[in-house]
Amino acid sequence: MYRLACVVLIALISCKPQTNHGGLPDSPAAAEPALENTADSVGNARKDGTHISSHVPLDVKQQLPALLEVSLDRTHGLWQYPTLTEQDAQRIPQGEQGPYYLEADFNGDAKQDYAVQIVERDSAFIYAFLSGKNANELEEYLLEKHPLTPIEGKKRSLRYLSLARKDGKPNESASSKSLPREGITVGTENSAVTYVFEKGAFQRYKPAD
Repeated sequence: MYRLACVVLIALISCKPQTNHGGLPDSPAAAEPALENTADSVGNARKDGTHISSHVPLDVKQQLPALLEVSLDRTHGLWQYPTLTEQDAQRIPQGEQGPYYLEADFNGDAKQDYAVQIVERDSAFIYAFLSGKNANELEEYLLEKHPLTPIEGKKRSLRYLSLARKDGKPNESASSKSLPREGITVGTENSAVTYVFEKGAFQRYKPAD
């Protein structure tokens, strides 16, 4: 009887499954495809979610200098940036200023001045802001006002801003005089007008000048 019990005990021990001491699953190949698919799925989602569009952003309010933004908030409390057409938003070459605002010395006093296009109600306004005697004040000049145009379900401005360089010419005519200082160019799809500060006011240089 004792011998029979020993035989039964030995048989039970030999049938017990072996333990994997490495801590790895018994069939790692079966788990790998699922893990690989999960990684691909997460990677694709992150790539799509953080994709940087090649289009120019239509809201760049965060780029405004603090002094200009404070001045706009004080004098134009409900102002917004205009929505431009995609073509106009992309007319400014890489690294150039525009299409919403500019900064330069527009009146030759060695101080930073600004130009900006904003929307109030159903119109687009283009303003120049010149630094005043007080470092915290800006003098405001209205350059243009235009109604917004409905395009593709949105009211859009058909104008964009670009910087006119000092000594440049407001048009391609060889007889046109060079600009005495940097100016503000207001462009449309088919034309452009440049404003230069002279004799205490902004003078309008049209392409035919």
